[in-house]
Parts: sequence; structure tokens; C-alpha cells
Amino acid sequence: MKTSLALWQKLKSVLACPACQGALNFGDTEAVCLVCSARYPIRQGKIYFIQVSGRADELDTLKGRLKNWLGNYYYRIGVNVIAPTYPFNYLRKVREFFDPESQLVVDLGCGNHRIDENIIGLDLFDYAAVDVVCDLNQLPFKTDSVDGFISRSVLEHVPEPVAIVRQLYGKTRPGGYGIHLIPFLFPFHASPYDYMRFTHAGQKILFREWQMVEQTNPTGPITLGLLCLIEFLSIVLSLGNPKIKGYIYLLLCAGLFPLKYLDVLFVNRKSFFAMAPSILAVVRKHEH
Repeated sequence: MKTSLALWQKLKSVLACPACQGALNFGDTEAVCLVCSARYPIRQGKIYFIQVSGRADELDTLKGRLKNWLGNYYYRIGVNVIAPTYPFNYLRKVREFFDPESQLVVDLGCGNHRIDENIIGLDLFDYAAVDVVCDLNQLPFKTDSVDGFISRSVLEHVPEPVAIVRQLYGKTRPGGYGIHLIPFLFPFHASPYDYMRFTHAGQKILFREWQMVEQTNPTGPITLGLLCLIEFLSIVLSLGNPKIKGYIYLLLCAGLFPLKYLDVLFVNRKSFFAMAPSILAVVRKHEH
């Protein structure tokens, strides 16, 4: 999907050189830093601040192929229906705090799914829905320029999430929001790496510079049981072979996913934070 002209103009107004924070001069095929002269290619509506890296494990490679083959159907059917996690209306939550038409919102690690045509997609890989290809360790935005950053299952994949959250704070305008869904009790998953888990109390430390507006558990103990069961069976049935494991994992998801809807009794209840696969944090940057 090519970035719309209106979204591209909105994006250009907030981009800066990730290496030196210098202003960028935009041409048709590249952006050039006016301070350090770094050059960043622009191809098919995307700006590349890094070279695209390869994927690290068999399951993530398989998921990457499915994302490219199925496009939005990967998310509409694969993630929302067949995945073992209780469905969560991410876009509805985003619209509670943002008006994407008038505000600049960046979806970190968006993958191949643009949740709203007015939201900017950012990822390490150049999926069709991505507008900015970059590393989260060097975000290419001006200070105090973005109305908000959102993410789903992203912050566990960075080795220094505290540093990333500090960057997000600096790039977010005063009074702006962040919405982040972060795993707590969740099996290891690469994509391409997997480092961290956070309890609801740990999230408060992670976002200590921010005002914590809301914390909820969009998934509950049924999802937790399914995740553990599917992970266990896929390891046992594949005899530890990572190439076979990915396919068995997806087959088990397709067979067992209806059970996840029993979580309707347990989601959005703080008493089940102790058994939550993921916890959603809504945070707000303090006004100057």
C-alpha cells in the first residue's frame, strides 16, 4: 500500500535525521540530512532509515510469508479469529484517545496491517503497510512532534525498553498519549528477538516519567492456558524440530481457538492481572 499524499505530507513535517536530529531535505527518491549529509532512500511510499534485516527464526519467517501472502486477511482472520488470544479491538481503544484524521499517530511495529488509513506505520521490516522503516533505538522524529505512539507486543522485542520509552517521551508532544500492549505471562516468541516481560507493577516503573492513565488486561487465564498448551504440544509433536514446529503451532491454533472466547468472563478485570498474558497501558506525557 502506497502512503497517501496527505499522510506523507503529515509525516514529512515531523521527520528528522535519526543520527544527528538534523532537518531533512526531501526529494523524490531520497531524503538528505542538512546537518550530517546522511541519505535515506524513498521507495514506493516508504522512507528507509536502515537496511532491511532478515528474520531470525522459523516461526517468524513463516508468519512473515503469511503476512505478505494474505495481507490484511492475516490480521482479520489469522490474528483476530484463529490466534489463541482473546480478541481485542485495538483501533477502538486508539480512537478513545486520538483523532487520527487531525492528529499524528505512529503505530510502532505495525507489520503488514494499517489499522487506520490516517495512522503512520513504522517497522523494522518493509511490509506493505509500513511508511517508515527504522530501528526503534533511533526514532527519526523531531522532539515534541508526535501526538502519540501506539504498539502491540513490541516492547518485549527490544533489549533496552527503558531507553525506547524515554525516546518516545521525548518525541511525544506535551499532553500526548501512548497506548502499549505488552506481554506478561506469554511464551517466548522471537520476531526477531524476545527479551522482556512486564507485570502491571513493572509497567508503572517502565513508564515512570509518564502519567499512567489506564491499565487493563485484554486477555485472561483462558488465553494463558491455550498459549501454554499450544506451545507445549507444538514442541512435543515436532520433536523439537523448529521447521516443523511452526506448522504444527498454526494447525493447533486453528483447532483450539474457539476456547479463547471463554475469556469474556475474565478480561478487563484487575483481579486477573496476576494471570494476564498481556496488559495494556495507556500513558500521557506531562504538560510542560
